[in-house]
Amino acid sequence: MLEVLGLDPATEAVYRLMLARPAWGVDRLAAALDTDRHTVTRALDTLADLALLRSATADDAPGPGRLVPPRAGLGALLERRQSELARTQLEIDATRAAVADLLTDYTALGREPLPESGTERFAGAEAVRRTQADLAARATDEFLALLPAPAADTDTDDPWRLDLPQLRETVTRGVGVRILVTDPTEGLRRLAAAGAEIRVLPSLPVRLSLADGSDAALPLDPAAPRDGVLLLREPGALAGLRALFQQMWDAAEPLPGTPAPGTTGCTPQERALLRHLADGLTDEAAARRLGISLRSERRLISQLSEQFGARSRFQLGLEAARSGLV
Repeated sequence: MLEVLGLDPATEAVYRLMLARPAWGVDRLAAALDTDRHTVTRALDTLADLALLRSATADDAPGPGRLVPPRAGLGALLERRQSELARTQLEIDATRAAVADLLTDYTALGREPLPESGTERFAGAEAVRRTQADLAARATDEFLALLPAPAADTDTDDPWRLDLPQLRETVTRGVGVRILVTDPTEGLRRLAAAGAEIRVLPSLPVRLSLADGSDAALPLDPAAPRDGVLLLREPGALAGLRALFQQMWDAAEPLPGTPAPGTTGCTPQERALLRHLADGLTDEAAARRLGISLRSERRLISQLSEQFGARSRFQLGLEAARSGLV
């Protein structure tokens, strides 16, 4: 219980017994604790190192030493530990900032920013891979992709190849993943089984990744997709790209051999939220698991409650269970 202050269980047991029996010597302490002299002596050394035990003087009662009162001794240890934790937190914050700078520099390799615009150019195949991975990792609400032939996970040298394990993790976070393909593969079928929605069209005009309606990645040159990537953040362009995706999505066919999207009436993110609530998580904890704001999480609960006609979280859980969603 006091290990965070440096007292292991044996030392804590000796300390507690000495508080009740300050006059006892090493042998009586060892006998009462059913241990040996060495264990008690080592515990006394630890208490002395922690300034919880002072050496006995000639005027003191017989015993291994004089205990410092808990309020003073443990209070000082607690303050010291709090100072250490505060210093550690500062170090963590500084490290986090350094990591963020490093990731920014890493992602920016090959970047050609266009002044006064929400557009950036990244040159080279490696920049394409980094940008793709970054969009999937940062998505909190949805990740959309157009995947023209050849299918992304059949060409290991294709920089536009989607990282399917990462996308499975994205789905697990409750992010809605929708992918349009021309040539579905076994890897995409496994991704669909994990909760992503996959549809098929005979042809697709361009490679595209779109995250949360706020970032879109397109090839610098559709005819040479390895040359680099264009990252768009302009609201007008993003709205147009998302509308294009939705139009093609509505015209596409479900991936053969998988359940039709929407049969549960809930998005993967909504299903994940229902599972978290069923597990007893608070709104704050569920929002952290999903990687969204508390406000967004409560908005989803409100929408789900309206959808299921539920007047409470408990009733929402019951309806979700009846529907086989949790």
